[in-house]
Amino acid sequence: MNRLQQEWEIKLQLMSSITRSQEALARILESVADVTVSAGVSPAILQEHVRVLTGMQGALLRTVSGTSWRPPVRGEPASPWLSDAIRPGN
Repeated sequence: MNRLQQEWEIKLQLMSSITRSQEALARILESVADVTVSAGVSPAILQEHVRVLTGMQGALLRTVSGTSWRPPVRGEPASPWLSDAIRPGN
């Protein structure tokens, strides 16, 4: 396996790890939601902890892979950009 393939393999493994981490966080949140009222934990405090954890995961993803996640955006897609050299009719 060459160096570029190794780099991509590592990035894919990291993204997979972050995905598993997000899934674990979701399971934790479901469990915490069940006991929040009886434990006296403020939903605002819980929300802040989740925001910080998600931010750290995003920073790790951006640092290692050069990509990030963004929420989906609705709208009209732009037309594809083509170089004048490859446009039909040129």
